[in-house]
This record gives sequence, structure tokens and C-alpha cells, in this order.
Amino acid sequence: MKKTILKAITTLGLLSTVTLSASSYTYNTRSLVGIEGGYNTFDVENVSTAVRETKKFAGLGLKIGAQTDNYRLFLSARNSFIDGYDYALTFGAEAQYLMNFSSFMNMYIGASTGYATMRFVDSNSLSREVASPYFGGDVGFNVHLGDELDFEIGGRIVKLADSSHTQNAITYNFDNIVSGYMSLIFKYSMDEH
Repeated sequence: MKKTILKAITTLGLLSTVTLSASSYTYNTRSLVGIEGGYNTFDVENVSTAVRETKKFAGLGLKIGAQTDNYRLFLSARNSFIDGYDYALTFGAEAQYLMNFSSFMNMYIGASTGYATMRFVDSNSLSREVASPYFGGDVGFNVHLGDELDFEIGGRIVKLADSSHTQNAITYNFDNIVSGYMSLIFKYSMDEH
């Protein structure tokens, strides 16, 4: 009986030591909320009439996420204001790798995916709704304005998976969407002691 109790105490002692040493190691995690403003451009071509036009437009977005010292993940929603379009929305996710080369700023590179939907009136005055998954990438810099605020400036390129849309025998082709953007990223810790 003594040996069983001694084994139990020894096992509990070892487990508590392992648990204490494991709990003393934590990742430097932060929750994120970002407000983004951007300037975007893409080409759209009416294949039937061989007319190609460039759309240039502003956009606003909201993103929420989390980061560690070297990685960041966002869920995002963006609204684009395109002349002649009823709406142009994207909903997606971005995963980014942070390169910390200085105490006041870092650089990031990442990949994104999501879903885009837009509606516009075509050359025959017919309403057209385009919906497609998308994928892309981004690169940029974060300037640390304090422990709880970053100013982000970056560029993004996005490709629609279904970049061609045919309706009533009229086909439109959509080129890559290229964006320059700036964001304010608010950082906070959920479990500060």
C-alpha cells in the first residue's frame, strides 16, 4: 500500500511539474480588429463587342483576426464603390507571415481566399450578377504606433476563379483586381492578467 501511495505521489508530482512548465510557456497572441480603406482597379471586357474598360474605385473593409509574433490571420468583409455597379462585395480570409526586422515596424506577405459578388447593368441594359470564389496574395508593412495600434499599408492582387460570365449570349471577362490599401489595426489581449 505504501508503494502504491508513493507511486501515486511521484506521478502527481511529475505531472504537476510538466503542467507548470508547459503553462509557463505562452505565445505572444493578440486579437485584432482592422478598418481598411483602399483604391482598386480591374479591367472588364465585353467579348461580344470587343470593348475593354478599366474600372477604378474606392473600397472600405472590416477585418477581425489574431496574431502571434510571426503569423496573422484575418476574416474580412469589403465593400467596393464601383461606378455603374449596384454592389461589389467580398468576404474572405487572409493568412500572413510577419517578418519582424525592427522594433517599430514589420513586413508581411500573405495569401487570401474568399468569395466575391457584384451586380451591374450591361451594355444591353440587362442586370447581371457575378459571383465567384477568389484567391490572391498581399504584401505590405505595419508601423507600430503603440502597443495597441498599427498603421498598415499594403498591396493586394486577387483573381476571380470564374473570371468569365456569360448571359444572353454576351460574355464579360474580368481581369485581376489590384488594390493598394491602408488600415488601422487595433490590437488587444483577451486574457490579460
